[in-house]
Amino acid sequence: MRLLPFLLLSSIFFPASFQTSVTFKVGAWGDDASRGNYGVKAQIETSTYDLAEGSFNYFWVGDDLSDGAFIQFGYSLEPGLHCLHGVVSAGTLTCEASSEAISNSDARWEWQYWPDLSSPNFSFGIGPAGSAGSDATVHEYAIVPTANTWSFQLDNVTVAGTTFSVSPSLDPALIIAEGSVGNSSEQLGPTRFSRLSYFDGSEWRTVQTLIAASYCGSSVGCAANEYGAIATGPNSLVVGSGVPRSPDGSLLWTSQEETIQIDVHPGVQFFVTSVNGTQAYVGSANVTAPRDMYAYVSLPDTQVSTPGLLGLFGAQDQFQGWVGSVQSRNLTAEILVGSNENITAVWTTDATVPEMVLVLLVIFSIVVPAALAIKKRRNRWRSA
Repeated sequence: MRLLPFLLLSSIFFPASFQTSVTFKVGAWGDDASRGNYGVKAQIETSTYDLAEGSFNYFWVGDDLSDGAFIQFGYSLEPGLHCLHGVVSAGTLTCEASSEAISNSDARWEWQYWPDLSSPNFSFGIGPAGSAGSDATVHEYAIVPTANTWSFQLDNVTVAGTTFSVSPSLDPALIIAEGSVGNSSEQLGPTRFSRLSYFDGSEWRTVQTLIAASYCGSSVGCAANEYGAIATGPNSLVVGSGVPRSPDGSLLWTSQEETIQIDVHPGVQFFVTSVNGTQAYVGSANVTAPRDMYAYVSLPDTQVSTPGLLGLFGAQDQFQGWVGSVQSRNLTAEILVGSNENITAVWTTDATVPEMVLVLLVIFSIVVPAALAIKKRRNRWRSA
């Protein structure tokens, strides 16, 4: 789910990932082009190892949805006695299937759907024993729209259907390794994620950039655990224990840096913000940003001094908008960097130049030629 602590839920029949109030989550967001998607998928390597009962590890792909819901699908290690399919409402579990004792190294597929992230209500399903495959095998987990409801596919086979209505995503696609934090030596993978993709409504597209996602609470256990995420190749990550940490929001991988040609105004400062940070420029610049990520070009004001003589007398240029790769009248232009882009600020000179400026211009246009003419006559007289 969105990177927030899970709520403490008491029943031993709940999925173990909801028996603790503190979890650590590490992985990656996809690029900004994956916002508004209608489905996500990724390949996730199965890692099996012993966990103590009451602990959990969960590796998943998911989406925050525009209707306020959240959906995720992957595999879990969560030893203990668990209901395999049910609904939690107002802290009460309604188990809609059998319950099983899950062994400490039994990797099973698991899905969860939260209709409203501001409440503790959710639905879940856990697969049969060994359903995530054996150690070091790689499987594709997909959340797929089917007849306007969500279904879950493992290696192109539907393993669970739902009645939950399809809604486009609010945020980019997300891949996460998640573990309970109660013990500084607790293992989390490491596990490999690759080929994060999203359905844009007509076709599946692979992400072009991955951004680090990392969340933990303020407990001592959070600080003691060393979980990280690093890129190991194109659209490929290794995540979990013993992996170097990357700051939340930092760039992990991009298929290419693209160039934005920006023309603003002679002598005027402007700012460009992207995942690479914020940088100030003057007049014009060529700026690079990761593919399929947003870049923001900002002006500090709508009025600037007119270049040249008029500007010396107080004339102002008024900002009208941006043209080029985007059209906008806002001071800040948002550019989804899909290829080399260009953007230009359009200005008009204020027609209401102060009367004194007009007077000075008239005086200047009369006095200077007159003075030059007098000087020429004097020179002729002296030479006569």
